[in-house]
Amino acid sequence: MVLRRITARAALLLCFLFATSAAADVADDWASGRQAFATGDYDSALLYFEMARDAGQSGVAIHYNIAVCQFKLERFDDAGTTFRHIADNFPKMQGLAEYNLGLVERRLGNTRAAQEHFIRAWELSPDDEKVRALAIAMLDDIVPPAEEPKRWFGSFGLRAGHDDNVALRDSLGLPAGVTAESPMADLFVALRGAPAFLGGFMFDASAYAVAYPDADDFDQSEFRLGGLYTWRPGDWRLEGSAHYVYGTLGGSGFEREIALGARAVRYLGDNAALDFQYRYDDIDEDDPLFAGIAGTRQRADLRYRWYRGNQTVILRLGAENNDRLDAGVSPARSRFQADYRYQPADAWGFEAGFGFRASDYDDIELPRTEDLTSISAALTRTVAEVWMFALQYQYSENDSNDPEFSYERNVITLGVLRTF
Repeated sequence: MVLRRITARAALLLCFLFATSAAADVADDWASGRQAFATGDYDSALLYFEMARDAGQSGVAIHYNIAVCQFKLERFDDAGTTFRHIADNFPKMQGLAEYNLGLVERRLGNTRAAQEHFIRAWELSPDDEKVRALAIAMLDDIVPPAEEPKRWFGSFGLRAGHDDNVALRDSLGLPAGVTAESPMADLFVALRGAPAFLGGFMFDASAYAVAYPDADDFDQSEFRLGGLYTWRPGDWRLEGSAHYVYGTLGGSGFEREIALGARAVRYLGDNAALDFQYRYDDIDEDDPLFAGIAGTRQRADLRYRWYRGNQTVILRLGAENNDRLDAGVSPARSRFQADYRYQPADAWGFEAGFGFRASDYDDIELPRTEDLTSISAALTRTVAEVWMFALQYQYSENDSNDPEFSYERNVITLGVLRTF
């Protein structure tokens, strides 16, 4: 599309606006600024242009070129102030100034403000087809033409790697012949859709399986099938869900669950959101061998997400309460998690995380406490916007007043995730 090529190659109108000055020093500063700009030395160019302005050059050209240099140096707040000065004081340049204000807001991640500036640039430039074309192209880039919404979407992921503590126990306390170390491979598949005949309801299904060739007693799988209903009053997104969950352990049936959930997301402008989630699980064993796991589990999470451009920060506070037949699997837990993600499209990215979880087993004969600390890092590569390759490492340390449950764990994996 021609307009998109114009947008990509001329995102900022960098043509100089020439001015004359009688004073020799002003002329010298102006010329020096132009020369420095031409060589890409924007720091020097900005200094010369500001000197020329301070020496008395006051036309629109000097302000425009100062703003361009500030933009090039990524001093976006300063550039916005200068472009706003141009828009307020030079009526013939309002359209161009509004266009550049839109570029500034877009670089700051303020999508709505950028849209408003591009619209004003179009409205204020009835005789400037170039500015109008660029403004339309940017609006088209921010708000693509309406398309028929996808009714089905999903993802799948595959990883392989090594886990040096599959059992999550002190290796000295394991039975003879049982190893806690093994290669591993896991698979995740999720599918979500909204068939027309379901109205506002959405079908939701997922499956997960992990295999440990050297410790197959710890192989696990989980299958979820259910649905959810979402509605959006104002800046909120509300969701209710119900799922049936079936899990296996070591190749045998492990548990069956009925999971009910509620979620409320509050959007805070264009760059942040608060996300509250609550889930209630009614759990039954699938094999009498695991009878002690039957009971209920309640979980509540509050998450704060901040995102700008290709960066995301997620902070999470959580609480969990278990009421099972076996007090040994009925902890009360609290947790904190912080994650940072830098994930540009079609480029390398980085992720890092820190987590802390406190568990109290107060109902067992000898009450036990556990503090689990974990750190993680990942190097990622996104290809064609839908493929992500990731090299991940996670270290965990569990500190318990019962030495048998104190352990360290290292997991390293290489995987791929595909969305569709």
